[in-house]
Amino acid sequence: MIVKFFMFNCFMCFLRRLFILFTIISFSYFLWAADYSIEDGYTVVEAIAYLEEKHDVVIFYDERWFEGKTISKEILDLPLTEAIYLIIRGENYSVYFFTGNVALFPRESGTDYRPDATADRIIIGNTLEMGRYPRVTINGRVIDGGTGEPVVGAAIYSFKTGNGVATDGDGNFEWRLPVGDHRLNITSMGYQQTIYNVLVASEGYVEFQLFEGALELSLYTITAERAEEQITSTQMSIIRLDAQTLKEIPGAFGERDIIRAFTMLPGIQSVGEFGTGFNVRGGSADQNLILIEDVPLFNSSHLFGLVSVVNPDMVTGVTMMKAGMPARYGERASSVTEIRKSGVQFDETSLKGGLGLLYSRAHLETPLFKDKVMLSLGGRSSYSNWFLQRLPDSQLMNSEANFYDLSGVLSFYPSSNSTISIFGYQSQDDFLQDGETEHHYTSQLASLRWSYAISPTLFSQFTLGYSNYYNRMRERPDLRPKDAFHLDNAIRYQSAKWNLKYDHSNLFSLNTGAQAIMYDVSPGQIKPIGDESFIQPKTLDNEKGLEMATYLSGQFAIGDDFGIEAGLRFVHFRNLGPASVFLYDENKIRNRNNIIDTLFYDSGQTVWSDWGLEPRISFRYLFSDVNSFKVSYNRNNQYISLLSATAVMTPTDIWQLSNTYLKPIVADQLALGYYHNFNDHTLETSVEGYIRKMRNMPDYISGASLIMNETVETELVSTNGYNFGAELYVNKKEGRLTGWISYTFSASMRRTDEKDPLRQINQNNYFPSDWDRPHNLTINTNYYLSRRWRLNTTFTYSTGRPVTFPELMYNFQGHQAIHYSDRNKYRLSDYHRLDIAITFGENLRVNSRGKGSWTFSIINLYGRKNPFSVFYKQDIPHTENMNRRYSLYKLYIIARPLPTITYNFSI
Repeated sequence: MIVKFFMFNCFMCFLRRLFILFTIISFSYFLWAADYSIEDGYTVVEAIAYLEEKHDVVIFYDERWFEGKTISKEILDLPLTEAIYLIIRGENYSVYFFTGNVALFPRESGTDYRPDATADRIIIGNTLEMGRYPRVTINGRVIDGGTGEPVVGAAIYSFKTGNGVATDGDGNFEWRLPVGDHRLNITSMGYQQTIYNVLVASEGYVEFQLFEGALELSLYTITAERAEEQITSTQMSIIRLDAQTLKEIPGAFGERDIIRAFTMLPGIQSVGEFGTGFNVRGGSADQNLILIEDVPLFNSSHLFGLVSVVNPDMVTGVTMMKAGMPARYGERASSVTEIRKSGVQFDETSLKGGLGLLYSRAHLETPLFKDKVMLSLGGRSSYSNWFLQRLPDSQLMNSEANFYDLSGVLSFYPSSNSTISIFGYQSQDDFLQDGETEHHYTSQLASLRWSYAISPTLFSQFTLGYSNYYNRMRERPDLRPKDAFHLDNAIRYQSAKWNLKYDHSNLFSLNTGAQAIMYDVSPGQIKPIGDESFIQPKTLDNEKGLEMATYLSGQFAIGDDFGIEAGLRFVHFRNLGPASVFLYDENKIRNRNNIIDTLFYDSGQTVWSDWGLEPRISFRYLFSDVNSFKVSYNRNNQYISLLSATAVMTPTDIWQLSNTYLKPIVADQLALGYYHNFNDHTLETSVEGYIRKMRNMPDYISGASLIMNETVETELVSTNGYNFGAELYVNKKEGRLTGWISYTFSASMRRTDEKDPLRQINQNNYFPSDWDRPHNLTINTNYYLSRRWRLNTTFTYSTGRPVTFPELMYNFQGHQAIHYSDRNKYRLSDYHRLDIAITFGENLRVNSRGKGSWTFSIINLYGRKNPFSVFYKQDIPHTENMNRRYSLYKLYIIARPLPTITYNFSI
């Protein structure tokens, strides 16, 4: 204990000094970046002369352009390209780099160097430096050849590498390319397609021009992500969905579904057609951190799992990390998913949406003040009762369900180096189960994010976040007045996070920051409804917790082949009062009858605390430009868990903070992978293996009662376990036929370590977790029949989910008793399904204001009956059930082919 306390104090002392150091650096950079020009600096003429001598180049310009202007001497220590950019910053000049020379041109003179497609070859950079680096970063701009205005969102594609970039709101782009000759294809809506021949010699700047005309759409998929990033990035086990991919992802019921799309990728599973959440590499659904604009979701679906809560129209990018998470991420043990709904600037008002069989949606984008304030609003509303009435289950047929969600992002751009984003989200579900039990649950999210570029290499981001989830279950008084009640539970999350990034170059960068999170959990409150109800009111004590973290990470390149990203995250958690803690007789089984004392804590008083170190390290070795090997290790601590007696997350499950009896989940994961791209990076392949050791996972004992239980710790046991697996992924990214094949072999095992036989699961032997499904296969294809017609097919297969069945039934002292099998001894039958969809896309006319597309799909094409659950039900004995009083029944959600149709529009 003394050693642990000493280590804690030493580490806190180190963090304080580190924070002071970075504060000094940040303040210094802030002062320096506030104004690069100082009175006692060099004149521009003197500075250019110095740069010519230092870099052995000739800079062509007119000295009269910069009369009376001075610059800071620190600029002269920067690389030539950065120095030139800073000299002409704020001036109406463009720059052109060519062999051994630099030329500056005034834009208004009409003599800008704007290369055109008739040029034999455009040289970017200095040919004297050619060969010094195999890859270089080029900067550039795409402008309207007639007006000189920037072209926003232009797609630039390299036929040589098979990757592309898109211009930002100012028409600018940054691109890392191999040195050598390239043919670049540049397209944008409303402009003629143009192809340029370029020689990339070294770092440099170039401007391209496009002219208005009909757009010739190609079949290539242009993404802002570098195609070779899978090879060159130090991070592994990462999935990115950009704007183009989001348009083509297969969905549920003819609708795009981002959460469901993840379950078709390696290492990610769902429990079936009906069920909230997903499982990553054998972990439970509550071990996944889902962030929307930096705020976590505590319920990720509508209609108990049929539809995700994320409106796909508003999403600008999605990133999921299954391993090797950078140190700035924590809170959960299995994965992190970031969903962005901001970051895109637009010049015109647009409206798009869709009409489907389950719900309708709309999304509005409009600039409130040009280039300064942008507003994005979206919403969805359902009419899904007709669907429930056609399901092959009497309880579901007698049920009703409705939902809506609203979200908005207000973005401010006060300056070129500052962005402020305000995000808000509200959703609500109402579900009437079998005409008797009502479920009502809502989610509210909000965030405020300020991003500021202190200097060209130093970036700061500060975020405030709020998330609230509330659930109410209600028994209707008109049907069962003596049992009428409403049961409430909720969780509220508030956070503040600051991140500072120093991005020196592609070879070195640093990240540091801190985060504070306040949890407020209401585990349950039950009240009777009406005077006839026999239900007694009861309220469980609220739980509060404070989680604080600070982190430091760095990314380093050692030569051209080795890359390392290493970090350390320190986390400290305090369970806070007011609270009451029961003490149990340690020599007896932990139950209500063996309580020997109760400890009471005042508001704000520490009830229980814990701290931990979370090391993160990723390593990459490049064999060549097309293949690499990676390995990563990460530790995660999780101080909040979801208590559930089923494999499927439901809105009625209870969130529980770590406390005296429920220790935090600790996960250690080691992963390695080999990556190889073919055909100029248009065909990606990878194989990854992982092993994850986990401790302190809560599980329930047989016959546990978790709802409204003030001694819930008596119903829980702690389990340890391991997950391991191998994942194969093949992704064809371009051409008429695109798609991927994903296969995962995995295992997820758990065991208890209890002395008391009554608290043991399977006699302390290993048993499969609820999410152990050894084989998972997905084949997804997109075939472009023409430029407007696209055929999508998705086939999924997985091993059946583990289940526990009753094996014996007998009478004991006049009561009927049931003996269950070992935990998860049996499995449901294997799951497989084929979905098919055909999309008739938007028209290709440039000047068409309103555009629409149709998607026709058939879910479960060959009518596979995949059991969602299996249960015993009291029955009348007869020959068909072998004269049994209890018969085995299976619940199917989609047991026959289900056709759907969706209309999407944009104005």
